[in-house]
Amino acid sequence: MSIDAIAASRLRIPLVRPYRLAFGAVTHYDTLVVEIVLDDGRSGYGEATLLTGYTDETIEGAWDLAADLVETLCGLSAGDGRLRLNALAPRAPFLASAFSCALDHAGGHPLLRTDDARRVPLLGLLQGDDDSSLRDEFARLLAGGYKTVKVKVGFDARADAHHVAAVQRIVDGRAAIRIDANQGYAAEDAVRFIDSVDPVGIELFEQPCAAGDWDAHAVASDAARHRKLPLMLDESIYGIADIERAAAEHACRFIKLKLMKFAGIDALTAALERIRGLGMQPVLGNGVACDLSCWMEACVASRYVDNAGEMNGFLKVHETLFGAPLPFDNGHVVLPAGYAPQIDRQALAARACGHVRRHRKVHACAR
Repeated sequence: MSIDAIAASRLRIPLVRPYRLAFGAVTHYDTLVVEIVLDDGRSGYGEATLLTGYTDETIEGAWDLAADLVETLCGLSAGDGRLRLNALAPRAPFLASAFSCALDHAGGHPLLRTDDARRVPLLGLLQGDDDSSLRDEFARLLAGGYKTVKVKVGFDARADAHHVAAVQRIVDGRAAIRIDANQGYAAEDAVRFIDSVDPVGIELFEQPCAAGDWDAHAVASDAARHRKLPLMLDESIYGIADIERAAAEHACRFIKLKLMKFAGIDALTAALERIRGLGMQPVLGNGVACDLSCWMEACVASRYVDNAGEMNGFLKVHETLFGAPLPFDNGHVVLPAGYAPQIDRQALAARACGHVRRHRKVHACAR
């Protein structure tokens, strides 16, 4: 098989409401969507949604590199294209994943086929500024079928601990609670927060300190172990070596993976298996992604993960990129037997602020 045509679109996709993180509120997605057409006529798509803090890649840099890849990959065999993307992945994992997943999709990767119906539970984001708004939001999530909720912290350790206590009172054991600091704490603040939180009802505490600060994680991990509060790493994990380091340093009990960090579905599943092999528990899913990536993650999660998925980014946007929305019911992504989503080209064009394409019969790259 060879790559007969390839295209990339740069999108700006507004959210229904701001997504509040420790490193700033997200009001829209900056997303790249890649389409690859093979010489046998099959086609597939991949996605990269770039967010500062989740990756060192920028939307501008990724877009420039995407244009180069469109030019250089067109006409290569699928195998040679994959080799180039694997070489790119260490320095531009999100972008490499978009192109690799488009190859996976076009090539009919078996994990993207649902021969039988599957349901993947998701967590719900619990946001609110006071008890009243938290109570209303939790009632909505509970009625919507969610059994796991996520609370964002990483702002001020003392205020965050009070916020989590309020959430615990309101949830009252009716759902598991995940807490996510998104790297917001220095080591001493992480310890202050951990020492102030009652671990009852909390499934895990995610990424308290900066991604590359393993010394700070060691301090937080010691405090969390003493308090019996399970830690999870997310932004610190970009490959097998990071997973193995987390295990060797006893840094966490859970590790979260995102498809966008890995150069394709096979690399993702290898990482999931390695986590389990090292005695830790994997969590999967990206809360900052469109329905394309969320669908792929749900397909993988339905076979590899036994806890609530975090691939809920598609629920945060105004519009779907699919002709029909990704099926969702009672807190679950629904994957009907034979489900194969179709990209809505009009929706793609409506949100595009840049487009580049190449066909191997055409010698110039159109932008």
